[in-house]
Amino acid sequence: MTPTRTGVHTATFREQHGSSLTEHLTAATSAATAGDFKNAVTLAERVTDGARHLHHSVVRDALAAGLDWWQIGELLTVHPQAAFDAYANLTDATRTPAQQHPHLAVLCTAGLAAEHDMDTEHGIDLDDLDPQHSLTTDPTVRQLRAAAQLLGDDIWIAVKLPGEYDGDDDLDDDVAIRRWTTVALYPDELGWLREALALNAEEPDEDEDLEPLR
Repeated sequence: MTPTRTGVHTATFREQHGSSLTEHLTAATSAATAGDFKNAVTLAERVTDGARHLHHSVVRDALAAGLDWWQIGELLTVHPQAAFDAYANLTDATRTPAQQHPHLAVLCTAGLAAEHDMDTEHGIDLDDLDPQHSLTTDPTVRQLRAAAQLLGDDIWIAVKLPGEYDGDDDLDDDVAIRRWTTVALYPDELGWLREALALNAEEPDEDEDLEPLR
């Protein structure tokens, strides 16, 4: 059995585009030296495009070598889910981060503070976790928070451990705006989450009817 050669996509890129990338770099330098900055910028953009394709080739090789989304995310300094969202199209039949490591999966639910109640069944408020918790870097968390800030809306994001199956198929519009599965970086982070969920479960429900005075 012939072993799979590593770095094949990056090597192919060099064979197909290496010379033109070098030529564009040299030409951009010459144009800038001659004061032809318009042409220099055009050539620099071609170098940038080539570097972006090279970057994708390296990631494809890393995926082909068997690196999981945690390792890819570490290479790119992004959350594993962000790495998956950006590069899952570069490989066939890849599994999501939650499928790769289900023991690190969590379920998030987000709602508009003015329209949706954050029920305890949704979990605990993400803001109750450590500000450095990796879930704050989840791409959907960042997107929702950025959109809310742009629109001037207040949102809540709740987190819990998923059950046997938790999806957003049955999510009603009056319950929340979004529900999705993502992952934590480390088992210890789930330990913190379990502790917070346990404390949350021990707190009395503020909406419970008070016992009548006798």
